[in-house]
Amino acid sequence: MISVAEILEETKGKDGRRILKVDKDNFLQLMEELKEQGFDHLSLITAVDWRDRIELVYHLHNMENDNYVVVKSDTLNNVFPSVVHLWTSADWEEREQWDMMGVWFDGHANLRRLFLPESWTGHPLRKNYDLSKVQYINMDDEGNDYATFDPGDGW
Repeated sequence: MISVAEILEETKGKDGRRILKVDKDNFLQLMEELKEQGFDHLSLITAVDWRDRIELVYHLHNMENDNYVVVKSDTLNNVFPSVVHLWTSADWEEREQWDMMGVWFDGHANLRRLFLPESWTGHPLRKNYDLSKVQYINMDDEGNDYATFDPGDGW
């Protein structure tokens, strides 16, 4: 694979898959190139909280050649470009990472919580999430979920 986007590091995983580390500024260019090279399926987006940064991990599959590549990139400000315009499966994947990890995907047209009510405070898979603060999910008269806090919890 030849790339115009600058790749910071290229390694192989234990399963033999190529892992490409790219700077956030070159991320979209690399993803567009990979799409053009036949990586037609985005199977997973996940995030890793390293305390000082969030690392995003994208798993791409070229279904015709049965070839896989993993792309990793860091964000320091929890904002990252959306790839929904390249792979529609990113819609739910990005919403999950917003809900659980607090990564805002710039350019996502419908970025809202996927599992928790919009009124939920915080992102539960972040290492700085305060597990001592109890939140309850309730339902209003129209059947909409909303979050409330334990009044004895000091919220």
